[in-house]
Amino acid sequence: MLDKIGTAGVLGLVLLLGGIGVVAIESLYVAAGFAFAIAGLLLVAYGFVTTVLGAIGMGLGDVT
Repeated sequence: MLDKIGTAGVLGLVLLLGGIGVVAIESLYVAAGFAFAIAGLLLVAYGFVTTVLGAIGMGLGDVT
């Protein structure tokens, strides 16, 4: 998986997890909220990209 997202993606993932970790030091509930919000945003983005690719004939098939 890591070879598909590249160096910038790995760095982004490290920064994202590090940021949630820093928030978790102060408040676990706020960090959990951030994590859920980011996961929801990623699911929306995945659905959007899948729909757009399917509309232009480059669908990913039945990945879900």
